[in-house]
Amino acid sequence: MPPGVGDVPEISRLWGTFVDPAVERDFVKENFAVAVQKYVRFSVTVSLISFLAFGIHDALVIPEVRAKAWAIRFLFCGPIAALLIAFVFKNKRHAWHQPAMLVFGLTVNTVVIWIGAISPPSGFFLYTTYAIVFVTVGPFLARMNMKTQLVYTLLTLLLYNAFDRALAHATTQVVFSINLATFTLGAVVGALAARELDLQNRLAFVQRRIIREQMAALDAERSRSETLLLNVLPRRIADRLKKDPGVIIADRFASTTVLFSDIVGFTQMSTQLPAEELVRRLDDIFSRFDELADQLGLEKIKTIGDAYMVCGGVPLARSDHAEAVCEMAIRMRDCVDEIAAELGTDLRVRIGVHTGPVIAGVIGKKKFIYDVWGDTVNTASRMESHGVPRAIHVSDATFEATKGIYEFESRGTINVKGKGDMQTYLLLRRKGVDSERNAALPEEPRA
Repeated sequence: MPPGVGDVPEISRLWGTFVDPAVERDFVKENFAVAVQKYVRFSVTVSLISFLAFGIHDALVIPEVRAKAWAIRFLFCGPIAALLIAFVFKNKRHAWHQPAMLVFGLTVNTVVIWIGAISPPSGFFLYTTYAIVFVTVGPFLARMNMKTQLVYTLLTLLLYNAFDRALAHATTQVVFSINLATFTLGAVVGALAARELDLQNRLAFVQRRIIREQMAALDAERSRSETLLLNVLPRRIADRLKKDPGVIIADRFASTTVLFSDIVGFTQMSTQLPAEELVRRLDDIFSRFDELADQLGLEKIKTIGDAYMVCGGVPLARSDHAEAVCEMAIRMRDCVDEIAAELGTDLRVRIGVHTGPVIAGVIGKKKFIYDVWGDTVNTASRMESHGVPRAIHVSDATFEATKGIYEFESRGTINVKGKGDMQTYLLLRRKGVDSERNAALPEEPRA
């Protein structure tokens, strides 16, 4: 299981590596790209060029064997140095870094030990000392890790002893002292330095990892909050509130269409069904209504009990709002019929629609909602309450806006509570469509 946000991966006390192999692989790859690659391009290039330039040092310090020293330095080291410089600039694979740095270190130490072995005593001690220094600074110049540093030290010891036996023939005391110094500085000081540098890089890697995890968690939480906000408010309104949290959202729309629906007999059903089943059924109905609203680019305003309210033309004005809401009404009616058939119940919906101006805005500081107000809302509600089950009751205003598109049946003049006498209609179907089905209105993206 991957570490949680803020967890620090376990590090081996012996080698200073991550215990989890997957984390270790991630570190090596990232550390190479972030901290090693650019540095080594600079350090190895400067080191090798400087090392070759030390031919001047050969001429000044060991003139007796200058020719041999130059042959070793330039003919042996020169081609390898050129290849190493080209390699560090082209290499993008972290797995090749440590082997390449081992070759770099051994090349340098082969040269200085070899030159020291053919030099007079003063040169022998000086060049052998250089080899010990190079062993010690390997972690700094080449970013060798602890394991590579130990291998580098042991191979340097083998090189020294081989060249001494073949060429230098130093005394036993000198050989012992140089071996001890090389081992102490390379395998102890150098290895500890490599481990400490590596540990610092690992801690930086852990910090970056924790920051990334925290940012990912923050982004996920922000996305969740954004989703929740958009479930409450239209995107345009949510964006306005995020831009200016203290702004009062209130807009006037000259022409909109409002729909109210009510599930007939739902109150009686609530006394007969278990609470969980009742909520499940209502959730199924309203979820399907929500999908229809999304498809038609309409704005769901709210639900109250088993009543569902939707509006066309807010928060983005559109010229076809009446047509879109009428299409929504037809699909809602057919949707409830389908659900009733699935459940084997006498479930029906009563729908009312009215067209006119509204004021829309956001109210509340907690559990705020986007709502609409005005006489249009009241009239739409009256159309629903004065309607009949499985019918879509519309006002004269909605009829006039869509009579060229839909077929209606006149209800004549009826007395509407709080409104007086009104000419109203029952929406039947889209014109030219069989009564058993309705043509789909081209879907429009939500505002």
